[in-house]
Amino acid sequence: MQDQDERREEREFRQPGATGAPGEPVKPAPQARQGVYSGRIMTILLAGIVLVIIGFAMSYLGAV
Repeated sequence: MQDQDERREEREFRQPGATGAPGEPVKPAPQARQGVYSGRIMTILLAGIVLVIIGFAMSYLGAV
């Protein structure tokens, strides 16, 4: 479930910031390429990295 900040960021990201002539990009290229930051994505990424490190440590200790 999204919190208030995520919903606001998503809404701002999806809505065009300005109107342009037909065929012209509305947002600058760097802004169009970036995504909306999500705390859940970072949490899952960090949990995965920690689990991999724990797995390597356990396999090393088991081999010793």
